[in-house]
Amino acid sequence: MRTEANRATAANQQRVEDTEVRVGTFITVGHGAAAYGRAGRLLPVILARMTRRRDGFRWGRVILIVLALLVINVPYGLHEWSLHRAATDGVPVTATVVGVDRAGNDAVISFRLPKNVDEKQKVRTVKVPEDVGRRAAQSRRLEVDVLQGNPDAFHVDGQVRSWGGLVLVLVADALIVLMVLLSWRFGGRLRRPTLIGIAVEDVGPGARESLLDKQEDGTYVIGGEVAETGPSSLVLRLRDRDVEINLRDHENPIAIGEWARVRAQLVG
Repeated sequence: MRTEANRATAANQQRVEDTEVRVGTFITVGHGAAAYGRAGRLLPVILARMTRRRDGFRWGRVILIVLALLVINVPYGLHEWSLHRAATDGVPVTATVVGVDRAGNDAVISFRLPKNVDEKQKVRTVKVPEDVGRRAAQSRRLEVDVLQGNPDAFHVDGQVRSWGGLVLVLVADALIVLMVLLSWRFGGRLRRPTLIGIAVEDVGPGARESLLDKQEDGTYVIGGEVAETGPSSLVLRLRDRDVEINLRDHENPIAIGEWARVRAQLVG
C-alpha cells in the first residue's frame, strides 16, 4: 500500500516538473540575484500571460487631434453661418460698382458698400451670372444684403458660390484622418521589439522619462509609463520600445498611465 502511494506521489511530482519545463524559461542566476537563489542555481521563470486592463484612449493624442480639427473647421463653419444669416436676415443696401470682369461664362463684380455700412470702403468682389454682371456694369449699382455689423458677410441674388474653401477644409481633414490611420496602423511596427524582464525589487514611482540603464551587477533600472498591468506583471512604455516586467513576488502600486521605475533582470 505504501509502495503504491509513493509511486503516485512520484508521478504527481514528475507531472509538475514537466509542466514547469513546458511553460517556464530557465536561466542561470549569477552574482547580484540573491533574491532568486544561490549563484549558479537553475530557476524556472514563468512569464505569466498579461491580463490587459483597458485604459481607454491616449487622451493627449486625442485632444491634439480634436484641437487640430477644431482649428480647421470652426472658422469655416462660422463664416458659412454668417453668409447664411446675410442671405436670410441681411440688411438690403445699394453698393457702388467699381468694375466688372468676365470669368468664363460668369462675371466678377467689384463693388463698395455704402460708407454707413463699411467705413473703410473696402473693395469687395462677387461672382454672378453674365447677365447680372452686364446690368451692374450699365447701372453702376448692385443690390446687396449685408449682415448688420459685419460687412464681410454679404449676399447678392444669383451669385455663384465658390467651393474652394470647402475643398481646402475637406482636404485638411482628410490629411489629419490619414495621419491618424497611418499612426495607428504602422506605429507599433516602428517601435523596437518588446523586452522581457524579471523584477528584483518592488516597483516604485518614477520620473517622466524613458530609462533603460544597465547596472554593474547586470540588472537594469527601467523607467517608463505604465501601459498595462496584470496580476503578476506590467508593461512599461519607453520612448522607442515596451518592456514587459514579470513581478514574481514583488509589488506594483503604480496605476496605468502613471510613470514607474523598477530594477529588473532582462531575459529576452
